[in-house]
Order: sequence, then structure tokens, then C-alpha cells
Amino acid sequence: MLTPLAQCAPRTARLVCLLLAAFSLSLIPATVAAQTYSVGVEDVDYFPIFSVAPPDHQYRGYARELLDLFATHEKITLRYVPLPVRRLYHNYWAGQLDLVFPDNPLWSEPGKPEDSISYSQPLLAFQDVMLVMPARLGQPLQRFRKLGFVRGFTPWKFHAEIAAGQVEIHRAPNPEGLIWMTLAGYIDGANMAQQVARYHLARQGRPDALVAEPRLLALSDSHYYLSSIRHPELIQRFDAFLRSEQRAVAALKAKYGL
Repeated sequence: MLTPLAQCAPRTARLVCLLLAAFSLSLIPATVAAQTYSVGVEDVDYFPIFSVAPPDHQYRGYARELLDLFATHEKITLRYVPLPVRRLYHNYWAGQLDLVFPDNPLWSEPGKPEDSISYSQPLLAFQDVMLVMPARLGQPLQRFRKLGFVRGFTPWKFHAEIAAGQVEIHRAPNPEGLIWMTLAGYIDGANMAQQVARYHLARQGRPDALVAEPRLLALSDSHYYLSSIRHPELIQRFDAFLRSEQRAVAALKAKYGL
């Protein structure tokens, strides 16, 4: 225990006490700052999976809570960087971000460094669907000309129909907007994950107001992944986290209805 400086009355003794105190403090290990990683995220409102929305534009939703849980588990800091979709991935491929979510090895665009990206295990499985009014289920496909998408998403599954002039694309800032546009008859169908639709329709008290039309978009599983170009070892740590914390991950999915 250090001798209180007040007890070192003589000047020489006080000097000795100060030197001893300085030496003792130098032996105390400095707190190591947590390693910080930048996570590029889409500047899109796609709650409950992920969302960046007014008024504060903070990153929220299932993905945020899961990544925060991982950061706490690994004693690291994650800094979320919301960017428009195209800019996000181009910045990422240029080496300006440590991690990106969401990503998928099946997504392919010019400039993507296919062989340099490490992908995690899936964070989430979902079904991408086209929602229509129940009364329109089974109608001729030619009558579904106006299709809605969340702003920021690319309707790549309908490129051929768009090029042929068979489909018009309309956009809304979020899933709620698309649901409203469909129910109002402004658009013929709305594209979103089936889990996202269930969440918002349930909140509106209208769980059966829209249904998936599989002839417009075949039902199949899609997946979201975390990826990194610069830190493949961090992806390995994330996979280990998913394996060791399965109950916590399942609880988060249940919380958000995913």
C-alpha cells in the first residue's frame, strides 16, 4: 500500500513518496481500447430486419442487435456506417470498410472482387415474395403491371419484364408504404421478405390483408450474410459466436418475428 503523501512531512521524504507513487502507477497496466471495426450497412428502412430511418437515422433492428451482441461477446467495437446501396458496396470493394451487412455470395455486379470476400454463416433465412390482394390471387399475370419495391433495392429478378415494358417499378421508403400502396390499389403487388410483411401486417391488425403470389415470384429461401474482405479471421470469430450463442440468436429472431 502506498504511504499517504500527507504523512511524508520532511521535504526529502515527500520527494521520495512522490517518486514511489509515480513508480507504482507505472506498474498499473493501461486499459486496452477495444478494437474498432467499421460495418457498412444499407441506408434503407427494412425493419424489422434492419433499418436506417428518420428522425435520427440510427441503425436498428434484428441485425443491429445481433451484431452488437457479437461485439460484446468478442470485446470489440462496431461502428455502423449507413450508405446508399450502390455506394456502400463500391466503397466496400475499394477497401474502405471492414465488414458489410447484408451480403450474399450470389449477388454479382461489375467490379465485385469475388475471390477476395469471406462470408459468414447465414444470419437469417427469409422468403422474398410478391404480395397481392387476396382477391387478385390467380389473375392473369398480364394484369400485374405495377410492382412496388422498397427504395434502394434493385428489382433484378424483373429485369427482363422491365426491359420488355411489361412491368412498371414504383418505390416506397419502407415496407409500410408498400403495403399501403397495395391495399389502396395504387400498385398491383409489393415485393418484400415474407417475414417483414407478416410483422407489419400484424402490427396493423390485418394479418391476412395481403398474400404471396408465387406465380409472380417463386417461393424460395434467400439468405443474408456478414462479409469481410480485410478481416477473414473476424468472420471466423463471428461463425463461432453463432454456434456458441444459438439460444441468444433464436431469442432475437423470436423478438422480431423472424
